[in-house]
Amino acid sequence: MTRMFLWYFIVTLNFATKIRAVIDTVPSDFFFSSNVPEATSKFVNACNIANGSFEYFNHTMVGPQNEELQATVCVVGKSDARGVVFTISGTHGIEGYAGSMAQISLLHMSDMVLWKNIKIVNLHMINPYGAAYTTKENEDNADQLKNVAAYYNLNYDNAILQELIDGIDLPNLNNMTTLQNAFLTFQKLQTKYGAEAVNLALKTGQGKRPQGVAYFGLSKSWSSQIIDGVISKYVGKPEKILLIDWHTAVGNYGYWTYLALDSDTADIFKKWVPAASTEPYDIGLPTGGEVAYTFVKERTGAKRVFRVTWEAGTYNVTPNTNAMFFQRLHCRFYGSATEPFCQQVIANTKEYFYPQGANWKNLTYYDINRVLPLVLSGFANEEVNCGPLAQVSILLIVMGLFYSLTFPQKLID
Repeated sequence: MTRMFLWYFIVTLNFATKIRAVIDTVPSDFFFSSNVPEATSKFVNACNIANGSFEYFNHTMVGPQNEELQATVCVVGKSDARGVVFTISGTHGIEGYAGSMAQISLLHMSDMVLWKNIKIVNLHMINPYGAAYTTKENEDNADQLKNVAAYYNLNYDNAILQELIDGIDLPNLNNMTTLQNAFLTFQKLQTKYGAEAVNLALKTGQGKRPQGVAYFGLSKSWSSQIIDGVISKYVGKPEKILLIDWHTAVGNYGYWTYLALDSDTADIFKKWVPAASTEPYDIGLPTGGEVAYTFVKERTGAKRVFRVTWEAGTYNVTPNTNAMFFQRLHCRFYGSATEPFCQQVIANTKEYFYPQGANWKNLTYYDINRVLPLVLSGFANEEVNCGPLAQVSILLIVMGLFYSLTFPQKLID
């Protein structure tokens, strides 16, 4: 028993040394990138450092500068591990740069869980088209988060969104008068149905208007096919899965907020990170729809699947934010990226979902590196419930708390 605890102590000390080395050598860009190829390169480099294996998935389209677009999977750990940490970045395109940073950070701390029979599967920039073209949607203008059969087979026509989309003159939305009329259309709908019902309609989505907001798509997208293949080939059939889908926009500026997708996950995250910022997952569901990633448990046979979307906070939603979504659609289908109006719309979209200030990158980097070690420790502890290992997990959590106090000050200084 003494030898066992000594070995655990050595492993713990080794992890502490490595995570401190990461803190002390953080690059000036905090692992953020300016384009998809740069993000892919940094991600693959981190995968190599973590002694992982990776596979590229080449997209059928190229970027605005004719650059190659790829999704990439990195796997670290034993193929038959009992537990899997499965994370996805870029579901909503432009939001993927923050997710890329989080995945790279996770790879730098992978030693924390590998010795506990945990495998890490990071699926990077699953919607590279959206990231490259500064949009949330994929190449089909579909919301990748809802591009599953439970949605696109519904042929669902959201009555409120139907009025909203049909009531806006999208081809001429670069005209100020047309834009003002769009605001009036939105206000009339809020008066008619109530602001809460209109917001719920936007969160629920629609399957009838391919050039409208919150579109499900007609069939399984390129990205959805990649996800299916990665789950089958790399996630496998573990006992438990921690699934993290990285996003931006929700929550306080520069800080991460998790949204638990079910009550089991909500309870377990409160146990692992009781002080972490959280908000309810209030995405609307059409009749016959399903909560995101419901299919993962069925396809893997896992006994438990903990599911969260984890958001890096940016700016508050305003009427101009809602207008920006429609203006982006105008530029996508009727405008040109070279005209001044669309250049400004694209710049506004980028800043909203991916703030360019060094302060935001600093804050988001140290916040996820403060909280993520605690989540990994908690998940590893859920995996192994024998006495000695559980005690070591508690030790790792205490270490994580120590870093949560010292890490931010290190970076700000």
